[in-house]
Amino acid sequence: MVSNGGPVAATWAGAKAALGVLAAPLTVPTLTAAALHTARRTAERIEAYPEHLRALADGAALPLPGDRTVRRPAQERYVITSDLHRCIAGRLDWPARQRVKELYADVMAGYAEEQWHLIENGDVEDFWMVGGSTQGVSYDVSYLAGAAAGPARDVARRRVLARHLDRIVDNNADIYAVLRDGFAVDGRYHRTMGNHDDVLGDAGLVAHLGRHLPGVEVADTILLVDDDGVGLDAVEAVVAHGHLTDSWNGHGFGALGRYMTWLLTGLDDLPGVPKLDPLPDAEGLDRLLGGRGRNRLISLDPRYGGNRRFDSLDEERLFARLARDEPDRGWPWLVYGHTHFPMLRPLDAHGPQVRYANSGCGVLDGAFTALEWDATDPDDPLRLVVWRDTEHGPRRTELVPDGRTLRAV
Repeated sequence: MVSNGGPVAATWAGAKAALGVLAAPLTVPTLTAAALHTARRTAERIEAYPEHLRALADGAALPLPGDRTVRRPAQERYVITSDLHRCIAGRLDWPARQRVKELYADVMAGYAEEQWHLIENGDVEDFWMVGGSTQGVSYDVSYLAGAAAGPARDVARRRVLARHLDRIVDNNADIYAVLRDGFAVDGRYHRTMGNHDDVLGDAGLVAHLGRHLPGVEVADTILLVDDDGVGLDAVEAVVAHGHLTDSWNGHGFGALGRYMTWLLTGLDDLPGVPKLDPLPDAEGLDRLLGGRGRNRLISLDPRYGGNRRFDSLDEERLFARLARDEPDRGWPWLVYGHTHFPMLRPLDAHGPQVRYANSGCGVLDGAFTALEWDATDPDDPLRLVVWRDTEHGPRRTELVPDGRTLRAV
């Protein structure tokens, strides 16, 4: 059973709940209208996505948001993780509750020793979740106050966010020591921005992150490229968090997702109320290791940009669009996170040349999933793996596609 964040958090949650009820006649129709609008805008983004990929490869002006692009040699070895949701101490400290902090630090230290590069592919530090502790309430109140600070709001906002980042790093000190000493100091740490860490669209906050991870550069997209080719033919993989065509969380649409996260994570501090906690349980890991993990694209109601599970990324529609405009060589690998569903070559990805992999989730129950890119096998460079904690130490299990599911080998 998930405990609440203490009396301060419970009091603040009660105030938010009361405000939510009073404001519902205004917020519900406003959110509905916003969802309808962003779903239409997202359909336009999906239609433009093939052009966006070509522009990324050519270094041309992009038709869609997210112009921070980094090119990295595809010949290197990369371990790719995402959706780590590092937070401050308290109920929202998902990595601590899922017992993956020590596991992640130990596993990454092993990759660092073997000279792998690390790409943390978005939603790394979590700036959206609030409450969960007195400190979490302080962050929530300070952020809201900063947003209402008039002409000084940008300065106030950056100060609050920088302090929150420092607290997240302090609460995950062993992990950041590995990231810094094992990867960043040698230029082998790479980073993309997701929706929960979208504050890193601010260059000042990226610079502040650099105090903890020297030389860090936060990109919207990382291209793994082969120097022997040009344009799209040179790109082996497009690594991005994957939220660009998300109706509720994409670039410029994040107010929808952030508001829902702000409300729901705060309400979980109410005592005696059933929790909306989305953390995976042991049964979910057993399904994944037992060959019952889904390897199918997500589809949505196109009117509202969501489904009953509150997914908001229409993979089915996106990949159907790519299949209609497939280049002769096929598209590069699209390597995403964001959905929390690990995938590798899903059966319904509209043809063998539309190649998709998803790194899944960093906060499974005592485990996390990751992708390994090793171009020594150019025909099949990606491996999807689960790392889990056992009595004998970290254990790696590879997952391979088996129809519409994933099978452990």
